Amino acid sequence: MKNSDRLALIGFVLLLPASILICSGLLEFNVPGLLVHPVAVMGGLLTAVLINLLPIIRVQLEHAQNGALAAVTVRIGTKAINLAILAICALLLATIMAYLFIENFQPRLIQ
Repeated sequence: MKNSDRLALIGFVLLLPASILICSGLLEFNVPGLLVHPVAVMGGLLTAVLINLLPIIRVQLEHAQNGALAAVTVRIGTKAINLAILAICALLLATIMAYLFIENFQPRLIQ
């Protein structure tokens, strides 16, 4: 198993609390509070994003002859499994943020 595949598997496991939170809300079933704790959900999402960015993003710094920074090159790899985990992370995070906004938004009445 390659390193990027291991990171994708770890990222998938870290996505489970967020997935369970959203599924439990949509399907109206109860899950243990420890599994849907905010630290587990958001920490898992952010950690999954970080560890799946490692095999994809390559940053290269180019220096001029006098030692000054001349250019920064960022390359995005095409490891499909890591990109899929990142896309799922983005969808789960967007769903949670949309729910937070809708649940807490109260329109003001202008008089």
